[in-house]
Amino acid sequence: MTEKEPLMTLRTRPAAGTVDAAAGDASHGGAHGAYGDGTYTSSDGLPLLGLFAVGFGLLSIFTIGPVFVPLALIFGLVAIFAGQILLGLTAVVLSLIGVLTSPTLMVVLGIGAFAAWLGIPLPF
Repeated sequence: MTEKEPLMTLRTRPAAGTVDAAAGDASHGGAHGAYGDGTYTSSDGLPLLGLFAVGFGLLSIFTIGPVFVPLALIFGLVAIFAGQILLGLTAVVLSLIGVLTSPTLMVVLGIGAFAAWLGIPLPF
């Protein structure tokens, strides 16, 4: 064990028997990764934090907004700082859409009163 193992990581390990990207596996996009920005190669694993953030963002739009909007926002910001910028920004945008589609959050945040003050009609 000459290699230093991290105690905690935000990415999964590759499955046993997979070909390393450095060995010439073209199915993973080479050295730059499948996403084109270097966030995924077969030796790094999946960007789980960003995927969870986007999943929570989608859930915030279609299910319980007050639960999933904060989760998507927090996970999205952490994903941005962890280097998964595209997935993190997607999650932040989805969480903002989740705020705008959740009547409960609009009441809590006072967006309805602000929209009425500006004269903007709300869809409900």
